[in-house]
Amino acid sequence: MRWEALLVVSVLAMTLAGCSTRSQRLYRRAEAFLAQGQVELAAKEYEALVKEFPRDPIADDALYKLAYVHAEEMDKPSLALVDYRWLADKYPSSPYADDALMHVMEIQRTALHDPAGVKQTCDEICSRFSGRPQLCARAQIGLATAQFDSEQYKPATETAKKLIEDYPKQKRQCAQAALLVARATERMGAGREKAVALYRQVVADYPDTHSAALAKSRAGWLYFEKGEQDQQKQQEEEKRKSRIVKGVPPHGAGADTGQLQALSALRSLLAHRGEARTLDELLALSGVAFQFVFDPGRPTVGRGVFVGNPFETVAEDLGFACNVWSSQDAEQAFASVHQALLQAHPVMILYDAAPTSWVIVTGYDLSSGRVYFMPPGRQEYATASRKTFLTRWASSSRALMTPMAPGPFYQFSLAARLRNPPEAEVVREALKRAVDVMRRRELQGVPAGAAAYEKLAAHLESCVAPEATLQREQTRRWAELTLPAHLSARKAGVAYLQHAAQVLSGAAGRLNDISQGCSEAATETALLSQEIHEALAQQDDASEKWQAAAAQARYVAALEARTAEQLSGVLERVDAGGG
Repeated sequence: MRWEALLVVSVLAMTLAGCSTRSQRLYRRAEAFLAQGQVELAAKEYEALVKEFPRDPIADDALYKLAYVHAEEMDKPSLALVDYRWLADKYPSSPYADDALMHVMEIQRTALHDPAGVKQTCDEICSRFSGRPQLCARAQIGLATAQFDSEQYKPATETAKKLIEDYPKQKRQCAQAALLVARATERMGAGREKAVALYRQVVADYPDTHSAALAKSRAGWLYFEKGEQDQQKQQEEEKRKSRIVKGVPPHGAGADTGQLQALSALRSLLAHRGEARTLDELLALSGVAFQFVFDPGRPTVGRGVFVGNPFETVAEDLGFACNVWSSQDAEQAFASVHQALLQAHPVMILYDAAPTSWVIVTGYDLSSGRVYFMPPGRQEYATASRKTFLTRWASSSRALMTPMAPGPFYQFSLAARLRNPPEAEVVREALKRAVDVMRRRELQGVPAGAAAYEKLAAHLESCVAPEATLQREQTRRWAELTLPAHLSARKAGVAYLQHAAQVLSGAAGRLNDISQGCSEAATETALLSQEIHEALAQQDDASEKWQAAAAQARYVAALEARTAEQLSGVLERVDAGGG
């Protein structure tokens, strides 16, 4: 399934929260049924949305989901074909149109065994998306494969050769095409020597590809028929020990802080397991939406600090077991990753992907020795040889050790879901963590909460002195690089309090009041940012500006303390059964 779509779905889910149009209600019901495994009911809701509201902004998304349910969940490829064809025809500007046509080709090839239909769809793709060579090459190899599977070896050879001629930069598809030419030549009885020469040419022209590995194997079979059975067993063993986990959504696009990048990767793992959570929700669940830290010597430290390991914390809150592993030995670490992949569990690691960032390892192909992984901001998997992968992982593992990655070769993956806690329980745990983090005076060795505000106010006062050049520069960096992220996280906190009011209906009034108080603190923090920038911009004596900023910091601290106390009181009443 095309996972660009699921990012759009997540954003839409956040946008639609609280809305009540019929199309949106149909969509939410369909999503709920799909998550519960009631695929027929989900299909019914998706279809109703598309038929009743064909011009709705989410109609194409619903149609794409309907096609997926028919194809993958209900095993009705003919219905899926109609859905994908409908999407491509009626929504030509949809971001799913290209993928829909590729699915049409796949169904025509595998379910209908219709190479003529495949060719027609292939021609349409290459015409409509002529500016996308990779897509066109994928369509051409699909056509060549359909012709080959129908024993139309000469047309298959012609299609494959045309692909290589038209799209020479698409190495993966060209390698597949060259391999198909060799296989078709062998099937047409051209003789062992000619077939072996073509297989060798695949290896020479496209080394380090899966097609080259297959060509080597096939050439070996032709030359050494005695070893054919052993090679077949080896391939079966390699296939059994290889696994590429599909359907992992992209992550990290636009995440400009370590916190957001880490939580975005976690969100992708959760989405892969059917747990749709927004990034704002994860900011709240991890505690980031309610924390405040300040250290003038490290102005950007607030962009990466957590109250605890966010991966394990959020997984536990949502009822998942998790696999956490670190090792001094790269081979042992990779063996653990490989084992998780064989269980269809993608793995998060901190990896030297220029820059070092959280990536999701999605597969390992033993036959080619390639590791598949999803770097942040990418729509498709990247690959590296096993040796290169381990070298770069070792580089980042030894250079960066954080509370999120407390040991070398740290890895995290979601395991079995032990339970599906009610949302009220999840909300209570998040709010308890919010109270805890707001009352902390230190996080990971950094002043936090009231202590951080005190340190900030004192630091702003120190900027008054004419010789305080360093202090003012530290303040400028903090205000430009960290304060915006803090404000954004606070907005997520306000939104989560509003969500909590809907879930904990007995405490709705008090929680709404607290969310307004939290919103007021965020507004006052924005005013603090403005005062700091005005002080930095003033050419002459800015002492009054700095003093005003310090006073504003103390005022925000008082608002934060009030919010923490009020929230603690509400939780005590909820836990006592008072609503």
